[in-house]
Amino acid sequence: MNIRVQLVIDEFERHRRQFAHLCRSLTAEELGAVVPGSHWTVKDYIAHLCTIDGLIVPRWAAMVGQQAPLPDTPIPNPFDIDDWNEAAVRSRRDRSIEELLEEAALHRERLLRAVAEFTDAHLDQEILYGGDRKVLNIPPSRVRFGGLLWGVAIHEPTHTRDILRALPRRAEEPWVREWLASVSDSLIPQGVREQRV
Repeated sequence: MNIRVQLVIDEFERHRRQFAHLCRSLTAEELGAVVPGSHWTVKDYIAHLCTIDGLIVPRWAAMVGQQAPLPDTPIPNPFDIDDWNEAAVRSRRDRSIEELLEEAALHRERLLRAVAEFTDAHLDQEILYGGDRKVLNIPPSRVRFGGLLWGVAIHEPTHTRDILRALPRRAEEPWVREWLASVSDSLIPQGVREQRV
């Protein structure tokens, strides 16, 4: 396996372990807390992080000649990531944390199987990236795919910071502080990083 790919896979895996541990430790009251500045609850953010790989993996699998099923949440036409995320989260509000994490594990296994086949050519290609730029009124920009991949690898700690706005006492737990302090966005290109506010 390409060493650059192994490094990013390691990043995906370590953040998933920490995130899953946090999810399993939350009480029903904590899961129902609304995240300040959002209409989503803590559990909604968890549902988002447990479903988003299912949207990404079919395209990434196709890049290396693999197949992966389309997500069960229909993809809107024209596509809007915010609409898709809302629908995916809404359809899972009755699921347990274990059910969400089981779904997440299935999507992540497929995603990492594709990532494992990426080459330097994949990582170094430039792609047009839109992301959440529509909401921020920022036009799409060209970014290096390998940099975007690192951005996806730290998606869980990024949204964990959102979750902790609703659960400030959890943010004081030593293991949480150490985990989040270990996260670096230094490999994420400009054009992706500017959305990470």
